[in-house]
Amino acid sequence: MRFREALIALVFAVGSTSATAAPATAGRVTTATTTTMAAACAGAADFDGDGVDDVVVGDPFADEQKGAVHVVSGGKVVPVAVPGLIRGDAFGWAVGLAKVDGDACADVVVGVPYADVDGVEDAGAAYVVYGGGAKPPQRLTAAQPQRFAHFGWSLAARGDLVAIGAPYEDEGRLIDVGAIYVRKGPGELRRISQESVDVRGNSEVGDQFGWSMAFGPKNALLVGVPYENDDGAGRQIEAGKIDSGSAVFIDDVLAPQITSLKLDSPTNASGDRYGYAVAYSEGSGYAISSPGPGSVQLLDPARKPIRTVTQGGRQAFGFSLAASADGRLAIGAPYGGGVRIVSWRSTTEDRKLPTGDGLFGWSVAFSGNKLFVGQPDAQPYGKVAVAGRNAESLEPLQPQKGADFGVSMAG
Repeated sequence: MRFREALIALVFAVGSTSATAAPATAGRVTTATTTTMAAACAGAADFDGDGVDDVVVGDPFADEQKGAVHVVSGGKVVPVAVPGLIRGDAFGWAVGLAKVDGDACADVVVGVPYADVDGVEDAGAAYVVYGGGAKPPQRLTAAQPQRFAHFGWSLAARGDLVAIGAPYEDEGRLIDVGAIYVRKGPGELRRISQESVDVRGNSEVGDQFGWSMAFGPKNALLVGVPYENDDGAGRQIEAGKIDSGSAVFIDDVLAPQITSLKLDSPTNASGDRYGYAVAYSEGSGYAISSPGPGSVQLLDPARKPIRTVTQGGRQAFGFSLAASADGRLAIGAPYGGGVRIVSWRSTTEDRKLPTGDGLFGWSVAFSGNKLFVGQPDAQPYGKVAVAGRNAESLEPLQPQKGADFGVSMAG
């Protein structure tokens, strides 16, 4: 089964580093990039130096399935490239924006989970494309690439911290248990799994630890494990509540000794997929989705549940999440449920965007006071709709060419 077909089937079933620099002539935004542009960068998410926060959008099936990534900047849709991609790599499966090297410009982080690494099929990789055009992109891989591990499947990025998920990585004879890799600045990748000391839970077949991730305060990381079974103590396979899911809070991913907290699905039902998507808003709290029954749990900064938002129907409510800096949460339900915006503070702030057709809400991202909504099946190449804070209409953006623009997004 090809990876695009595998994604569709999956959805409907709803520490060291290897890093190399790519040639300096590649990996740049197609418009001219100079040191002057780098000096002009402003804001936490300004990649191209225009003084405006940007949004990065992935199209992993574009360019004969090599994949493509674009930066949405001030209404422009500008492609970003790296060298050496081949058919089926899925460049853009996951994307992120962060100031990885600590300079004035934001950097684009891209997951390429179907890339082969040193002959290892679909081991996966990730790229850091540095903003401002001053440095060539950098390719990251696991120190010990595994066949079908899909390193780069998920990403979380904030400041100079980057986390890369490999949810299909094996642990010994246990397949698809999952692992995450964390890096600060130019440092080495640290591997963490549920077999790491004091990480709550056990690695079991098909758990897929690292399916989703979101950084919390300081060095904290929330990790979604949506395909974990609630099966009691010890290790079981296909026992208990199948795919009920869980979420693991790691207090400090850089600490020599890890401390963590694990939450299981609040409804404890098979098929909940609790942890399918996760988000964090500074000062407001966390969000953890269960798209099986269609619910999203809101927690305060102390990780105490305060509210559960639900939506009826088999619409995959909670398939995607994005949190804003001012305490709003966008919830995507791409199978007919549209996008809802809720608040940690008050239910009176809740609203729903006009429901688009197709897979509207497949991905969501905030940038400033605007919300960006992906609809990768929109003709001809997919689109992203932009909504102002109180706007009644949506502004569509599309690339000049592509395949499924809007599969992934980050702001």
